[in-house]
Amino acid sequence: MTTRGLGALALVALSAAAGGRARSGGTLGVCLVAKTIEADPLYADAPTDAAALMLTHLPLCRLAELSRPTPSVLRLTFPSAVPTGPIAAQLREVAAERSPYRALLTGLVKVVEGKSTIDLIGAPPDAERVLCHPAFAVPLGPFRGSELLAVPELPEGRPFFDGVTLSVADARGAERLLAQHRVQLVLGSTQSDDAPQLFVLTLVLPPALGPHLRQALDATVDRADLVRFFLRAPASPMPGLLPPALGGPVTPTPRAPRPPPRVPAQEVSLLFDDSAEDQRAIAERLQVKLQPMGYRVALKGLSRRALRSHAQAADELLLVGVLVPPSPLGALQLMLDLGQARSRLGSLQGWASAELDGKVRDVATALLPELPLWPLATRGLGLTQAKDVQHVTRDLLGLPRLDDAFFAPE
Repeated sequence: MTTRGLGALALVALSAAAGGRARSGGTLGVCLVAKTIEADPLYADAPTDAAALMLTHLPLCRLAELSRPTPSVLRLTFPSAVPTGPIAAQLREVAAERSPYRALLTGLVKVVEGKSTIDLIGAPPDAERVLCHPAFAVPLGPFRGSELLAVPELPEGRPFFDGVTLSVADARGAERLLAQHRVQLVLGSTQSDDAPQLFVLTLVLPPALGPHLRQALDATVDRADLVRFFLRAPASPMPGLLPPALGGPVTPTPRAPRPPPRVPAQEVSLLFDDSAEDQRAIAERLQVKLQPMGYRVALKGLSRRALRSHAQAADELLLVGVLVPPSPLGALQLMLDLGQARSRLGSLQGWASAELDGKVRDVATALLPELPLWPLATRGLGLTQAKDVQHVTRDLLGLPRLDDAFFAPE
């Protein structure tokens, strides 16, 4: 079965069609609980950003048929109307970019494009699932243009809706718009379900301070409290290198003994994404918790782009949010890149697919104490829909598939 077929089987239905045939037509009003929308695939990795991106973009694992001529070569075969040149250029750009998502193409030797194919020479062993990540999404999604009108020539068929209107509001404003029937779908609500939580929040520690700082965090900071007080549901603590949705640990690590405070006190900076209010709140809480442990923490908010391109100094902690792919190997590769341990990535490339996920989980458990990372939490995308919106489904990343949805028959 192709990866597209596996993805279709893995869709999580939030509401089944309530009898009758799907009705075509109508405009779906969508409200994002957000301040702004990031449209660049390499930076659209907050839950609402990624959901908005999927309105106009399509991940490569859905656009192409994926096959393996040899174990080290992944072939992407595209519909005849899809030009391969821009897609090949995007793959090369991701591989060369400073973004941590370059780690998802670890081992890639060459991108070879043909008339309707692209061969990834030296493709990672789990590239089929990795290519579902929005970093590889191309602007061939179900809706097009500033008006977000339905695209009739999609390979998978035209969406049922004629178009989508998109707005942003705070949580209270979004609920009011839904109650007034001015929108029919809210993305970023606190509604929880069983969709995977793959948006990861982690602290990157300065290596020289890592051992004492990690013990101080383990002894004084409760991840569950940070999630409960500062992150919008759905969110969960993440005590390991892999999120629980990919087989990472669920049980919190035992509380570490409290180390003696640093004397004299160490001045450090904690950098975070200043567009994310929850990150600022968590940074402020960590500042308070680390002060008695001998750390004078100065907070510094940066734009998401500036934070990604920032070269970490020896006295800096980074609070970083990323979206991991629906692949344990891809997720671990991404975490190793964040932990400045790219030299370890190559050793993960030679495993057979049948044993891959289990071995990756074992390696992730063993590596956690060695890496300058303190994983904090996972987040998902909450979704609230009006009763007349039917068949809203989610993909492997927990993002909504609005090209499959429709209004209930009248």
